[in-house]
Amino acid sequence: MTVTVNDIKDFHLDSAASVVMLETLEINHSLWPAPIRIVTNHADGVTVTLENDEVATFEFAPLLIKRGATSDDLDQSISITLGDLGEIVPPLIKQIREANSDEKPQVIYRSYAFDVVSMQLTKQKPIEIIKGLAIKQMNRDHQATTFEAKTSDKNAVKTGKTYNLNDFPDLKGLL
Repeated sequence: MTVTVNDIKDFHLDSAASVVMLETLEINHSLWPAPIRIVTNHADGVTVTLENDEVATFEFAPLLIKRGATSDDLDQSISITLGDLGEIVPPLIKQIREANSDEKPQVIYRSYAFDVVSMQLTKQKPIEIIKGLAIKQMNRDHQATTFEAKTSDKNAVKTGKTYNLNDFPDLKGLL
């Protein structure tokens, strides 16, 4: 029996118990020779089709992803801990620092529905994508690299006109 999960709603509401979510991260920077592509929960790595029909291989690495809280604004954030033992990320960050670049590495989060019974993806393309995340803060030690990736603040600029009683005296009846 083939299980089909078309989007994140299908995954949470209608998928079989054998379907799990493969979470992937792609971290790239213009100075790096290739993006870092990591999958969290498939020890053999996985080859998938991206949303633009490009085929990409994601390697396994110990990874903890904490998604930001749900809010009513457009800001999104992901806290990521990569157990790279100081081998993957620090050399790439060193390239950025040596080039004196102000460009922040960009993160793309994708999730795929994977049926563990058939050992196949239920849909070839991602069921959820979060783009436009820039690494804002990073800490590292000998075991792991922890960083926060978030969108640029969408609500930092005030727009529109404020309502006050001096300009709009009819509002007084609503208070």
